[in-house]
Amino acid sequence: MFALLCQLDIDQSIEMLRELRELSEMSPSEREIYCLLTEDAYLIEGVDTQSLTESREEILSILN
Repeated sequence: MFALLCQLDIDQSIEMLRELRELSEMSPSEREIYCLLTEDAYLIEGVDTQSLTESREEILSILN
């Protein structure tokens, strides 16, 4: 995750956090619909809420 964040600017990092928060708040069926409507959503298809939350927490810990 650290290597990925090093490649992003602060605006992209903030957007990633925002998307992870929104995705973690969605139900599995809402995420499924989101994946159908969003071009690069295949990256999160099948990811559970706990994993999304952990990713968000990891990003926050790196940025802090």
